[in-house]
Amino acid sequence: MMETARVWKFGDDVDTDQIIASQYIILPGIEEMAPHAFESLDAGFAAAVQAGDIVLGGENFGCGSSREQAPGVLKALGVRAVVAKSVARIFFRNAINIGLPVILCDGIQDAVQTGDEIELDLAAGRLKAGGREYASTNLPAHMQGILAAGGLVASLNAAGQDAPERAPVPRTKDLPPMTMAEKIIALAAGLPHVKAGEIHTVTLDGMMSNDGTTHMTIDAYNEKLTHPRLAAPEKMVFIIDHNSPADTPKTAAAHRKMRDFARENSIAFYEGKGVCHQLMVENHVCPGQFIIGADSHTCTYGALGAFGTGVGSTDFLYGMVTGTTWVMVPETLRFHITGTLPPGVYAKDLILTIIGDIGADGANYKVMEFVGPGIAGMSVAERLVLANLAVEAGAKTALMEPDEKVLEYIGARNRAPKALLKSDEGAKVLAQYHYNLADVVPVAARPDHIDDVVPAKTCAGVKIDEAFLGSCSNGRIEELRVAAALLKGRRVHPAVRFIVSPASNEVYAAALAEGLIETLNAAGAMVVNANCSVCWGSCQGVISPGEVLVSTGTRNFKGRAGHPDSKVYLASAATVVASAIKGEIATADML
Repeated sequence: MMETARVWKFGDDVDTDQIIASQYIILPGIEEMAPHAFESLDAGFAAAVQAGDIVLGGENFGCGSSREQAPGVLKALGVRAVVAKSVARIFFRNAINIGLPVILCDGIQDAVQTGDEIELDLAAGRLKAGGREYASTNLPAHMQGILAAGGLVASLNAAGQDAPERAPVPRTKDLPPMTMAEKIIALAAGLPHVKAGEIHTVTLDGMMSNDGTTHMTIDAYNEKLTHPRLAAPEKMVFIIDHNSPADTPKTAAAHRKMRDFARENSIAFYEGKGVCHQLMVENHVCPGQFIIGADSHTCTYGALGAFGTGVGSTDFLYGMVTGTTWVMVPETLRFHITGTLPPGVYAKDLILTIIGDIGADGANYKVMEFVGPGIAGMSVAERLVLANLAVEAGAKTALMEPDEKVLEYIGARNRAPKALLKSDEGAKVLAQYHYNLADVVPVAARPDHIDDVVPAKTCAGVKIDEAFLGSCSNGRIEELRVAAALLKGRRVHPAVRFIVSPASNEVYAAALAEGLIETLNAAGAMVVNANCSVCWGSCQGVISPGEVLVSTGTRNFKGRAGHPDSKVYLASAATVVASAIKGEIATADML
C-alpha cells in the first residue's frame, strides 16, 4: 500500500558523527540524544522533523562508527525509513536491528528536495516521486523477519531468547575452496562450507563492549528482555576507554553501571588500562576466532588472524543472551603487498593510500584480505594499523594469515590459536589489488573525508594548533619510539599543543623503561593516560572553531575532534610529530 511521506534530503558520505556527534552519545538515553540529531548539518532538523518523515541520503550514508545511537536518534524522532543510494554496512545492520527500515534506491535523489513528498510502500520496496516509480532493493528474508518482528530485541523475546535452531547441512566429500573469512565463519557456524551471500548463525568466541554504548546495552538487558540471562559471561569483556577518567557526572554514572554489571556477572573488566582494541589484542584475541565488538574498529583483530567485526548495542545484547550472532558471508577483496617501506614511511601511510584509492565505501561489506611478502615482513604492530582502518573503507573486517610472528606474540601472552587458517588456492575473490611498498610515500587524509588522501607534502605549510599521537590505530611503542627519535634535541612549536596518549598501560610502561616519556616531556609534549583521548573528540584535547588538528587517530569527519568548524588531518606518527615541531604540516624529512 502506497503512503505519502515528507523528505529530509542529505548528501553523500553523511557519517555517524554528523548524525549524532560523539559528545552526546554518552548521555543516558536516546531521548536526550535525539534533539542533537544532524546538529552540524541542519540545526533545525530535530525540532522540525515529524513522525512519518523519511531521511533521503546519497552514497555511503551512515559511514563511520558502529554506534547504534545514529539510527536510534532517527527512529526516536519518528523517522519512518532511511532511503539512500548506498548505506554503510554497520549503519544498515543497526537500523534493521532496531526496526528502522532502510531502502537502497539510486535516482530518486535527483527528483526531490527537502520538504517534498514522495509515495512509498515499505513492504514492497516501492518509491514514487513526480509520478515516476524508482527501482529499489528488497531486503533478504532474514532482515525482513527482524523488521516484521519489530526489531532484534522483539524477535529475541518472541523466540524465548534461545539461540536459533540451525538447519542441518549435508556434508559432501568435495568442497569448493574457501577464503579465510569463509573458513572462520564456517568454523564458527559448525558447517563444512559457506559461501558469500549466505546468512548463517555463528557461535561467538568473544564479545567486547566499551563505555561508548555499554550503558545502553545494560539498560536494554534490564528493561526490554522478557527473561534476561547471559549465555557465556566468560567470553565477555567490558572496557572503559572512551571517556576515561569520567569527565561529567552523567559519564560517571554510565561507568558505574558498567562496573556494577561486570562485577555482578563475572565479566572481565578494564578501566584505566588503555584503548579497548589494544587491550583485546594484548589479552584476549586468538587466531581463528569470531569476535564481535561494540566498536567499529574491532576489525583490528584481523591482524592476528581473527574475524573481528563491529556491531551496535542491540547486536551485542543479542550476543550476550544467545552467545551467537547472524552474519551474511562477505565477499573478499585481496590486497597483494610486496616490497619494503622506505625510511620515513609507515603502515599508516599504506592504509591511508589504499583507502584513498578505493574510496570510503570501496570495501563496503567486504573483507579486506592482506597477503604477500610485504605483509610477512611487517611487525604485528604494523599489521594492526592496516587491519584497524579497514572499516574506514566500509569493510566488514580485515584478515591476514597468522604466521610465526603472530604465534610468538600470543605465545608470549600464554595464549594459543583456535585455528590457523588461510585462503584456499582458487578461492573466489571479488577483486585483487597490488601495492609495492617501495612506491608508498608519506600521505595525509584531508578534512573532512578519510579518502581525500594526498601526499603529505601537498599539505605542507598548513598551520596547526594541535597534534595528537595515539588511538587504537597508533599509539603503540613503535610510534612512541618514532616520536622520541624525532623530538630528541628539538622542541614542540610554542603555538602547538602536542598530546600523546599511549595505547595501553603496557605500552606506557615500556615507554617509561626506554626513557621515551622523559624525551617527550622534555620536548614539550603533553603525555596523558592511556585512553581514546583526542581521537574520540569528547574528553581530551577538544579543538575550537577554526582550529586545525593533525592526528594519528582513526577519523577526520566534520566535528570529529570538537567544533564542526574545526579541521582534522590524519597522518602517520612521523608526520604528526614533524608537524608538531614545525607548527605546520610537515614530513620528517623536512625537519
